[in-house]
Amino acid sequence: MVEYFVTKGKLAVRNSEPLVVADGETKALSKDEFILWTSLHWNVMNKESLKAEFDRRLKKYHLHGDVSFEQTLARLKNRGLIVSQSDYLAVDALYNLIKDLYVVPLGTVNVFKKAMMFGVMLINGVPFDKCREAMDGFNLNCLEKQIVGFSKRLKVSGAELIRISDKELWAIKFEEDIVPLAYEEHEDMDSIGNFTRFSKDKNKVLEAIVNLYLKKQIVFE
Repeated sequence: MVEYFVTKGKLAVRNSEPLVVADGETKALSKDEFILWTSLHWNVMNKESLKAEFDRRLKKYHLHGDVSFEQTLARLKNRGLIVSQSDYLAVDALYNLIKDLYVVPLGTVNVFKKAMMFGVMLINGVPFDKCREAMDGFNLNCLEKQIVGFSKRLKVSGAELIRISDKELWAIKFEEDIVPLAYEEHEDMDSIGNFTRFSKDKNKVLEAIVNLYLKKQIVFE
């Protein structure tokens, strides 16, 4: 069985305290929660990899967790700040994870900002080829741009984006049009993911969504 984890929400700071804004709520983080949540943020990991990264950060910053990794992970899941799904195949576990999450764009990195980041990396001693490799990660392909543009207008789930791609409904402008145009008669928000599992565009849309997340262009809610 394969299980994957991702974070929900985006990080914020108020009065020097770390917070996560998710689903319209602002939630404070304990020290252990902050280390674990940021260990996973903008990554897709299994439990073993997540624990290894959590332990690495504790060691790096000479910290000792007040509670165990398992307890901290369970609390973040109960608070809706980390989600996980599992299945027998990795691709199915990833699909189960993404299909019900809403895609929230953070905005693409413009040319000026990319140039500034490139310069800072060079000043900090990062090799030139590594700088170029990092900058290439911000380039979006056509489908990724479509997903970002559409998600800026309307709040949609991974499953809805797959169906919108299937039916080429990228021109939809109003949220109330999504269900009548994208959904079949027998589907609702709870069941559409059961049907888009077999959609022709499932794999490419799933890949695009994950790439956008890894490129720090979106968060999930």
